[in-house]
Amino acid sequence: MYERILVPLKGDSTDEAIVAYVAPLAQLSGGKVTLLRVIHSHSRDEAAFFEGQARTYLDRQVARLAAQGVTAEVNVVSGEPAASIVAAARELGADLIVMATHGHREVRHLLMGSVTEDVVRSSPTPVLLLRP
Repeated sequence: MYERILVPLKGDSTDEAIVAYVAPLAQLSGGKVTLLRVIHSHSRDEAAFFEGQARTYLDRQVARLAAQGVTAEVNVVSGEPAASIVAAARELGADLIVMATHGHREVRHLLMGSVTEDVVRSSPTPVLLLRP
């Protein structure tokens, strides 16, 4: 059913709930999970610093999934978050994108953050929204 599941993570508390939800989904479908972190920075030095932190964090999440028998990999990219998520889904041939549904910037984004909203609007890949 879902051979390639893309899971963009932000490095915050919502990630725990998303990873916990994705594990049984991947187990049932036999799919491989790709954990994605998009670095949006203004300098190469800043991007390199955040990339190192992101890889360490994502590697811990991969270990959590592996302990549950789920195959997962890490992908860290630089760029605009929504466009990078959609591009990663295309490049991976993802069957599903799993993301959180809330943001805190503006009232109109209370249910869906602006990045999530942009991904839903522009992705040809189905997007499963979770409310952690």
